[in-house]
Amino acid sequence: MSVNKIMKNINTLLRLYVFSCVTALFCLLFSGCGILNPAARDSNGYYVRHFDSCGPIAMEEAINEYYKRQGVVFLRNPAPREEISKGIQDDGQLSKKILSLFDREVVCVTWSWEMKNVAKKYGFELVRIKDFERLDPAKDIALILVYGKFFSNQWHWMCYPTDSNIEHYFGPDTKIDKVYLLKKNE
Repeated sequence: MSVNKIMKNINTLLRLYVFSCVTALFCLLFSGCGILNPAARDSNGYYVRHFDSCGPIAMEEAINEYYKRQGVVFLRNPAPREEISKGIQDDGQLSKKILSLFDREVVCVTWSWEMKNVAKKYGFELVRIKDFERLDPAKDIALILVYGKFFSNQWHWMCYPTDSNIEHYFGPDTKIDKVYLLKKNE
């Protein structure tokens, strides 16, 4: 091998090394606290903050409200939020794992498709409707996704009719994004 080829190979390796170091430094400096202070997990690898996030809480309230209306009394909660959260987390968290490198609070997010999947596991279906105003508190149970300022972290799952102030949760900026009726699969 000629000296020129060896020098080119060394030069390429040095460039790759410098690029890798700059990229790693950039990630550490500009990734938020996710890399240096990751979200807490329990001994089984579940994100513990998700247990008490709004998605599992709203789903727990909705399922419990359904059974309460049916007159069913359980010795044990039929859908505890921690179990709901674990079911959500078991379905795959790749996008959350990647996003949590930039903001560790992302692990508390529950996507609409995750809510649909967990409802199915408990024998329910979430049926999307357009008009929140047409819900009847005497007969409807719904999961509502509201948001405040669009480019913020102001998103929240709520259970209708058990949660109050749905239309004003974030104050005057509150908007209703999605409304899902909870229906029991027969």
